[in-house]
Amino acid sequence: MMSAIAAFLQLIWFTLVQPAQMAQMIMQRNYDRGTLWMGVLLVSILGIILVLVLQMLTTVAVPIGASPAVYGIMMGCILIVLAMAFYLTGQMLGGTSTFPHAFALLIWLEMTSLVVRAVQGVIGLISPEFAGVISIISAIALFWVMLNFVNEAHKFNNFGRAFATIIIAIVGISFGFGLFLSVIGVSSQLEMI
Repeated sequence: MMSAIAAFLQLIWFTLVQPAQMAQMIMQRNYDRGTLWMGVLLVSILGIILVLVLQMLTTVAVPIGASPAVYGIMMGCILIVLAMAFYLTGQMLGGTSTFPHAFALLIWLEMTSLVVRAVQGVIGLISPEFAGVISIISAIALFWVMLNFVNEAHKFNNFGRAFATIIIAIVGISFGFGLFLSVIGVSSQLEMI
């Protein structure tokens, strides 16, 4: 059991220090739908557990003010939408990724993020001031991993196009989400009339 945990943590560390090579390792396999859905479910459940543990140990509030279960469902949905956005945007910019590989990479990125957040939580218990510094370094490191994952997934060999893919995908999702909320707001106002 300990050797499996050590091997898992080595993969997380390898992801942070050699993200391009980790992306290549992930893309060497083929993933069926069942495996990908189990991956989304696993990271969502682990996200819920992490939030619950951090709530018990610290005064950290659940992100977005949601209950842990709603937070887990939201994270799963965000992963799915992000994977689709990165895949389609990358294709639009000349990338060659497949959706299963883009999805698998984002699932592993979320797993890495969960471990990083767990470490931040532990450091926050010891030194809240130092946890803020670690939080900034972690955000930069995770963005670097994402940039490498997108670059490798689409075989851009160009960080500019990978960066553009991320920005366009996030802006598109934000616009779509804002449009969705405005439609809900409009429809709820119509129901009140």
